[in-house]
Amino acid sequence: MQGLQNYFRARMNILRAPRKPLSVQYTAFLIHSFVGLKLSLLFTVVLLSGALAVLSLEIDWLLYSEFRASPGDVRLGAGELLDRLQAAYPEFGLSFFETMSQHPGFASFAMFNDAAGGFRYAWIDPYTGEVNGDTPVLTPGRFIGFLHSTLYLPVIGRSVVNVFGLLTLLSLIAGLYAYPKFWRFFFRLPRTQNARLFWSDLHKLIGLWSLWFVLIIGVTGTWWFYENPLISHLDAPNPVEPANIKPLLSYADIDNVSGTMLSAASMITTVRKAYPDAQILGINPPEHNADPYTVTFAGDAWLVPNGRQNKLYLNPFTAEIIASHTVDKYTPAQRADMAMPPLHIGNWASGNAFDLLIKLIWFLFGIGMTALCISGLIINLKRTARAARIVYSRNTLIRRLHKSWRITRPWGRPFGVFKYMNVLLILGICAGCGIALTLSSQGTKGAGFLYQPQSVSNWKVSMNAVAGLLEKDLNPIRPNASVNFNVALPDEAAEVFKFTYLRVGEPRTLRAPGVLIHGPKGSRHADIHLPRTLTGNEQIWLTAIGWNGQVYQTSWSLNANGKETIDGR
Repeated sequence: MQGLQNYFRARMNILRAPRKPLSVQYTAFLIHSFVGLKLSLLFTVVLLSGALAVLSLEIDWLLYSEFRASPGDVRLGAGELLDRLQAAYPEFGLSFFETMSQHPGFASFAMFNDAAGGFRYAWIDPYTGEVNGDTPVLTPGRFIGFLHSTLYLPVIGRSVVNVFGLLTLLSLIAGLYAYPKFWRFFFRLPRTQNARLFWSDLHKLIGLWSLWFVLIIGVTGTWWFYENPLISHLDAPNPVEPANIKPLLSYADIDNVSGTMLSAASMITTVRKAYPDAQILGINPPEHNADPYTVTFAGDAWLVPNGRQNKLYLNPFTAEIIASHTVDKYTPAQRADMAMPPLHIGNWASGNAFDLLIKLIWFLFGIGMTALCISGLIINLKRTARAARIVYSRNTLIRRLHKSWRITRPWGRPFGVFKYMNVLLILGICAGCGIALTLSSQGTKGAGFLYQPQSVSNWKVSMNAVAGLLEKDLNPIRPNASVNFNVALPDEAAEVFKFTYLRVGEPRTLRAPGVLIHGPKGSRHADIHLPRTLTGNEQIWLTAIGWNGQVYQTSWSLNANGKETIDGR
């Protein structure tokens, strides 16, 4: 009992003692320790997944034979490859075709939705034209990439990841202030007298040699933190000019066509005439009749070495170029924004002989940053364990009580008040991973609210509504919410209808029929922002306009009523 009294008396004396003002160096040390320690579990997940994501493409190439191609002297045309791939999957509409021309050993691919609603990639050898088969969208490499960028946390995932970009930059600056004359440690090997000294010296050594890399990750991550959440959620001013909007075909253009789109090969023929030396990177087919073909091609420009933002837009009925957005027309702020992803991910040498070497360097230093996080945690544990041993040695009862309290209290070691936050977020990531894997194979078809088949001219049309890709089990119909409506429109009807729209409430005029339904075959959808107030009696209207000018309409109850609209969650 006397020992316990002495302990608490000593604690009170410490609290009553006048405290010296904190120096800049010690304040920086506290900030550096706080950033690296309190969210170290989550930080480790972000850093390790980021390091692995650098080599995500190469990981999948090793695991899946469909990714591989047999390099030859001549590649088939990008348009011909897409047309062959579409012919091999006639029941599905392909989108986001990538030629992979900057990676000679890789096959070309396009995305589609299978009959079950899952997302898959179809692969074709660009040298032989043989279809390699298809793979899930969420391959191991892509799974790691999405984990790094979103943590599979619905709604807040990207914002949470971007916070770590800011914390990385803050930790870098604080760390340099915390260790004056840090340059003396560049060539000092870790001491081995004890574990704490070894980890402390190793932490300094890795940190110093990684300064340039940590700076790149911190600056790019902070840039994205400003974009999301500050700009996207908090309406902060945006220093980057808005991106060029994809042009659409005018009513006059639509009225003068037959309704039959030309092949992708026809589009590339036109592109070759205008840009003979263009290296075609991707083709995105139209998602509705007013949508042009989008062709992406490479081109060198300062801050954007692979020029992936060079885009041409072509009329799908005439193969005429209607607009071009090339990198040389972008402002410095736009170029800086485009430069962030390749700098962060390490693929800025894509298409270059040094591409794999640069990626390996980024991977190794990414592992080094992960080691910094882990070693910082070990240093703190060693330091607190040493201090605790001194206290525990004074009294057995104190040792037992103190140890139990430190483990169970909400602000217990080693994470302080953030201990359970780490655990909850890790559990959220695990749950999000499970949802993502399910969505990869099942998609969102048949989820949420189910709108039963209704007659539209000679066909039956049905829909389902979901709150989002990772939120398909939530109630989709909520005031001021954005809702995704998947529309099951028969292919025959899609050929007869020029445009199809969705709108909450009956359209008063055909000048405002609603949101245009778009998407490739098997994946037609519309994203609708619901009104700020809902009474529960609203109707969702579908309006179809035929090539002959005929108008067809039908409607469902927006909310589930157990009849034409069913809650399928």
